[in-house]
Amino acid sequence: MSLEMTNTDIFQANLPARAILVGHFSTVGDVEVLRQTEQRLQALGMAYDVTPYTDARLSVDPSWLDRFTLNPARYTHLIVICGPFTPAMAVQHDTIFARFQHCVHIGVNLTMVESLDRFNPFEVLLERDSDRTVRADLSFRETSPSVPVVGICLAGPQREYAGRHRGDLAAAKLRRLIERSGVAFIELDTSVPVETNRFGLSNAAQFEAILGRLDAMLTTRLHGMVLALKNGIPTIAIDPVSGGDKVTRQAGKLGWTEVFDPDLVSDEDLSAALTRCLSKAGRAKACLVKDAAILSLADFDTEFEAALQVPAQPELRAHLIPKAGKVLEWRKRFKAWKRRRRAKTSH
Repeated sequence: MSLEMTNTDIFQANLPARAILVGHFSTVGDVEVLRQTEQRLQALGMAYDVTPYTDARLSVDPSWLDRFTLNPARYTHLIVICGPFTPAMAVQHDTIFARFQHCVHIGVNLTMVESLDRFNPFEVLLERDSDRTVRADLSFRETSPSVPVVGICLAGPQREYAGRHRGDLAAAKLRRLIERSGVAFIELDTSVPVETNRFGLSNAAQFEAILGRLDAMLTTRLHGMVLALKNGIPTIAIDPVSGGDKVTRQAGKLGWTEVFDPDLVSDEDLSAALTRCLSKAGRAKACLVKDAAILSLADFDTEFEAALQVPAQPELRAHLIPKAGKVLEWRKRFKAWKRRRRAKTSH
């Protein structure tokens, strides 16, 4: 069968109708519009295949086909889906548009950049917007399943724990949990000032405002766990220190049991913990932590006031002061150099 077919040839040959759906499919919105188009074709009983403009998108859906493997003679309709559309795009993606000339071309949810008088290669154009009309984006019709939203807050390198630090291992296990469970996630960082915060948060109020909207928190940081529980958010904590350290001790004090050793916790353990955290019972348990923690601190004000009355005992830290020597002298010179440099810069 010749690939240089006309529509008349197709209908005279009585070919079964089959559509090829093409587009960038590079955003979740694109994919939602694609799903809507697929549903319409399924309802009409028309067979179809999907191919993205570029190979990089093939990993989005294993059912999508490589455009180079397609036999154009199998298809009667070419449906172009979503995004801006220009004459240059037709030239750029000639592996599709040059090979499927014989198909009925239908544009769906496109933004037509050029005037339709100058450029409209479609037999039927159901555009999102052009110089003749504007439609609501087709993604409004797609109903996506509701999934939990979790935060992930990870500690950085902690040299003070030396060989016991397992931050990378703990982080990898939490990220695998996110991937396996299919939850939505938000990366969070407790660092201040804002210049050092990877996600632009500048204070505790912003951090906790996001926490309060989560279904669960996944963390290797003590304050990732503490501030989440303070806001009643169930938390899975992996202590980044082998054998457990401050995160494990704090969880024990709070009576929070979803804390794990990085070397011992399995993927199955974490999946079960996430199920518990996302349950009503898990949320209810987290909501009890704050009041119990505050109650346990009832004597702090008295203890702090008493601390201010204790006389100084310098001998407690005499051994911490380094003896005079080359290292100490170098430090003094370095600090003096930094002061001089700052003074020159300020002028």
